[in-house]
Order: sequence, then structure tokens, then C-alpha cells
Amino acid sequence: MFTSSISEAENKIISYLPNTGSYYERKRNYSVDFETNKNTTSLLSPYIRYRAISEENILKKVLEMHGSHKAEKYIQEIFWRTYWKGWLEHRPEVYSDYINEKNKLYDQFKNKKYYLNAINANTNLSFFNNWVNDLKNNGYLHNHIRMWFSSIWIFTLKLPWQLGADFFMQNLLDGDTASNLLSWRWCAGIQTKGKNYIARKDNIEKYSRIKLKDNEKLNETAEPLFENKDYTITELKTFEISNPADINHLIIPTDEINILKDLNFNKCNAFGGYPREDYNDHNFSNKILNHIKDLVLSCYKDDIFYRDTIITTSFDNYYKDLDKWIVKNNIKTIHLPYVTQGNWKKIYKKIIKKYSNINFIKFNRDYDINSWIYSKKGYFKFKENIPKIIRNF
Repeated sequence: MFTSSISEAENKIISYLPNTGSYYERKRNYSVDFETNKNTTSLLSPYIRYRAISEENILKKVLEMHGSHKAEKYIQEIFWRTYWKGWLEHRPEVYSDYINEKNKLYDQFKNKKYYLNAINANTNLSFFNNWVNDLKNNGYLHNHIRMWFSSIWIFTLKLPWQLGADFFMQNLLDGDTASNLLSWRWCAGIQTKGKNYIARKDNIEKYSRIKLKDNEKLNETAEPLFENKDYTITELKTFEISNPADINHLIIPTDEINILKDLNFNKCNAFGGYPREDYNDHNFSNKILNHIKDLVLSCYKDDIFYRDTIITTSFDNYYKDLDKWIVKNNIKTIHLPYVTQGNWKKIYKKIIKKYSNINFIKFNRDYDINSWIYSKKGYFKFKENIPKIIRNF
């Protein structure tokens, strides 16, 4: 379903761009287009996730073709990803609590038959088993299916939502820390307190080609879960960079693969890749790790933009190769693109601690700075400010 290359990502944009207007608004909730048997959405998320193609660049193309009114629903969908990131950055404890809880729960459930049945496609719900196999084989599920899956996992199979969120992250090529975590919390009824999402037989059958069997019963009267904790909002420190030409040496995290191209700056010496041993907030499948690696290599090899840029990449011996890069180039200052909650927070922390003699300078994308200031409250409050954000492009 996915090729891990920048050319594939760009081809998907070109082919789907005409559909980001009225077609997306009409068809987005269907897991498949019944007329064409094709996916109803753009399938760009495995590339957006690592910013091989950024949200801002996609929005610019959509606005140029359709304008903000005709493509309103697609534009809002892109901004959901941005909003979730900003919301979680303002409440980092939500993520750290989740990691601690899912690790404890895994120890409790790893040998329980009903948990193993769920992750091995062996439940009494044949369509759910098919979703599990699709997820493992393709690294992807349509967004509406993800909602049904989450609800059934929590309320019908009676499994902890944290383990469901973890299972998604282990297998999704587009597994985004904030979008995944907060969507699972929303389905459970703790993100928007008291409002859970219920997967219903008639909804599944309307928007997919699935027909539930008589013995495939869903819990359609479940009450929302309860969380006895309120998270305080942390004010974000953001870092602007006035002139990309000031960047001489840069570490490129895999969450920001194309940061140099998006800054339109290719006159620097950069280090990319990931340390496999510390890219471990979840037990990521080899499919995911290989997707990231291949996407990184493709971006820098196949895009003519990088022909004059020196980029060293490492995956198997990341920290040793980073040592060599720093020593070889006698580096005193390194720029770091801002990273959101997830693996790269702790990787940065480890690197900064190790090289105490180096001046590390963090910086944010303007797009994130201009969006996250509206991410403290609910999405509908954020949505009111989308026109302002767009004007800042």
C-alpha cells in the first residue's frame, strides 16, 4: 500500500489534490469508495507524520487549488494533527503518564488470553480480526475504522485503552504520538470528559462493506471511562530563527526529515537518522523502523534540493557516528529543530547531556508557533483561529 520514498509521497499529493474539495467532504467517512473500490482519503499520513511533506506545504497546495471554503473539511483534518500536537505540548504530563501506565499494564496483561486474542486476530468478531491483520500487514487503517476499533477494544473487548494505543503505535506507519494518544483518550471518554465514542453496528455497516453476523454483538450502551486527574497547562517555550543562514551544523530528527528544504536552506552540514536503541517508547515493528529509514534516505538521495548539502545518516551506530561527525568537523554549535512529545525528546536530552561543551540552539517552525498558541483549549476554539493561521503562511 505504501512505498517509503519521497517520490511516492509527491505522487500521492498530485493524484489526490483534486479530491481535497467536495469529494473529501462527501466521502471521507467511508472506509472505501463503493463506486471505485479505492480509499477515500489521501494516504499521505505516513509521510506527513515524519514531515517528509509538511502540513503547511500541503495546505498551501490545497488552498491554491480549491480555496479555504471548498476544501474546508480537508483543511480542518490537517489542522487536527497540528492542534493535537500543540495540546499535548501544553500538557506533557499526559504523555509521561500514558507511557508509565501502558508499561505497567503490559506487564499485567501480556499473558492474558483475551488480550493475546485481540492482538493476534483471534476474537469472536471476524471483522475486528480482519482489521488487526490489515493493521499488521499494511501499517494502516482508515480513520473511521480506527475509531470503531478503539471503541470496540475499550467497551466490547474490555481492554485498557492504553494497551490499544500502544498496539496502534507498534504497527501504524503514520503513528503520531499526539494524534494517536489523544484520539484513544477521546474514544474512551476522558479527553472530552464524559463523552465517549460508541461503535455502532448500523454505522459500521453504512460506512464500510462489513455486515456484522448475528453473533457479533457490540456494546452500544457503554458509559465513558473516568479519569481522576486534571492536567495543568504548561506555557510553551518557543524559539524563532530569524535567518536560516546562521545554521552551519544541524541534527535532523526523523520527526523533521525535510526541515532544511522547508526552510529553503541547503548550505549546511547535517546529521540524520535515528538511534534504534533509544527509539523505543513503543515496541515499533520492523516495518515502521524500515519505513522511517527508507524515507530518510530517499529524501536526501532523490531530491535535487539536497545535491549541495552534506548530510551524514546513521541508524545502526547512531551515537558513535555522531561522535565522529562532531570531531571530524570540529563542531562547537549545533542547531536542533524543535521536537514534540515522543522518542526524540529523550534522545535530544541524552545528546545535550553528553556534549556539554557544545552550544545547542533549538528552533521552531513558524507554522507551529503560530498554531500552538491556540491549542490550549478545545478544537472548536482552535478552529475559529484557522483563518488567522493561514494568513500567516
